[in-house]
Amino acid sequence: MSKAKFAAGLMLLSTAFTFSWPVQAAADAYALGVKQFGAKTYPLAAANFKKAIAANPKNDSARYYYALSLHYNKDIAGATKAYAELIRMMPDSNGASYARAALAKLDAALLSSLPMPSRAAQQTYSQPGSTARAATAGGASQEQFRQSSSVASNPNDKLPDDCRIYYTLENNSFVLDAYVNGRPMKMIFDTGAEICAFGKDNLAAAGIPAPTGQSTGTAHGVGDGGAQATWGMNVDLKVGTIERKNFHIKVQDSVNGHALLGQTFFQDFTYTIDNGAHSIHFVKKRNSAGSSYAVDPSRDPNAVPFVRQGNELVVTVAVNGRPTQLYFDTGATSVSLTKAQCKQLGITIPEDAENMEVIGIAGSTRAKLFNVRTLKMGPIEKRDFPIHVSDSEVAGLGLLGQTFYNDHQYTIDYERGYIHFLRR
Repeated sequence: MSKAKFAAGLMLLSTAFTFSWPVQAAADAYALGVKQFGAKTYPLAAANFKKAIAANPKNDSARYYYALSLHYNKDIAGATKAYAELIRMMPDSNGASYARAALAKLDAALLSSLPMPSRAAQQTYSQPGSTARAATAGGASQEQFRQSSSVASNPNDKLPDDCRIYYTLENNSFVLDAYVNGRPMKMIFDTGAEICAFGKDNLAAAGIPAPTGQSTGTAHGVGDGGAQATWGMNVDLKVGTIERKNFHIKVQDSVNGHALLGQTFFQDFTYTIDNGAHSIHFVKKRNSAGSSYAVDPSRDPNAVPFVRQGNELVVTVAVNGRPTQLYFDTGATSVSLTKAQCKQLGITIPEDAENMEVIGIAGSTRAKLFNVRTLKMGPIEKRDFPIHVSDSEVAGLGLLGQTFYNDHQYTIDYERGYIHFLRR
């Protein structure tokens, strides 16, 4: 289950820098393009990304978004040309890897004539259905990722080859429109939730009878309320064009907010989270080898390996230069450590740390909020970065939440066991 959701008033203080005009113009045009892309005004977005490219021709993110804007605006010829130009100019860039995925569908013949990344010159492209054998940093073979716990799909499920679902942000949580037994409901997209979890209050608000009688299990999470009684029930659950029939969910008295859309719902998909466009692009796993990532990700510094604990994703991060593991949790708004991890990392909670309230599935608890010198994972490094530590003892690992990576686009690739980052 997702371990923590919280809202805290944080003031981010920026340091003033002086930019040359072309760099500032590029930044302004790019930022405006991202906003327009998120608003689906693709012609305007394309125009601003083009300005950003003119000011900084080596901005691979601007080039990728420019091509994507043309693509979404149904200018297929223009998009094809732009994707190809990005690959030709910067074949080793992360943006080029995404361009290859798009071009594979638009013009495979053209893609085959374009340069491959130099760091993968001796690597072959993965083919659908191939079995990778390379080990991740965590020591688990990629074959093991395919054997992780999952729930069997119903033959009547509707699992499209790909679909894009848009979300809104509420306290840094991804809130999606869902339908439960045909009734509309808001749900939080939560990679830290192993299953789909509902409160009886969520069901009641949608006019859906909640399960009664003796509870059948318990749920554990952040909060001073302890283990929470749960009931199981089956529903038809639809998000976007993905629909699961007679789908098993867990219900407790309350989940303290929106219901959680967890791993069992999207286990058959690789997906890209685009924080600029506020969208999640799902690609069915049997097609994902040619769609999510074309080359060996272990050779890409922007690809972060993860291991699985049940259905949860565990990544290695460096806090003040020392390694520890955290759950990669899109349902958590911030970054947290446990008291045990602080001890292991040699971190002393400052006496003047700010008090805050953390809300989880087991109610609320108090926590201490303070900054660490550095927090690093793969290509992302943040300095003087806020984290929190719960006053109550929390078993297991802390959470890597939205505040750390919400300025990046990323793809979670379950087949290979990597998260691929592309700066927004």
